[in-house]
Amino acid sequence: MIDYENQIENLTRERTNLLEEIQKNASSSVQTTDNEKQTGDKLVKINNKLKHVLQIFKDKIHRVVTERPDLFPNIGEETSERLDHLISTVEHQATQIDLLQTERNELQK
Repeated sequence: MIDYENQIENLTRERTNLLEEIQKNASSSVQTTDNEKQTGDKLVKINNKLKHVLQIFKDKIHRVVTERPDLFPNIGEETSERLDHLISTVEHQATQIDLLQTERNELQK
């Protein structure tokens, strides 16, 4: 999941940079059709990659929901709601693990 989040971040950052590049080109008085076409092509490729990564992410979340519906009580069908719930669950489990490790360490003293 972290790999996909990193990919999404990188693609989003690259898209933002390209959008800024387009704005700079549009504001300058010298523009070439080739540069606009290349930048447009790059944006299309980045958007397609981003859509693909997001679809993979959505499919994986849907698979978890299908395989373990008990993990999503009273959670809507929106992917973002499901993702928020998964993140919350993981954070809660991490807190519980930390508490158990602290208790174990104190018992071993």
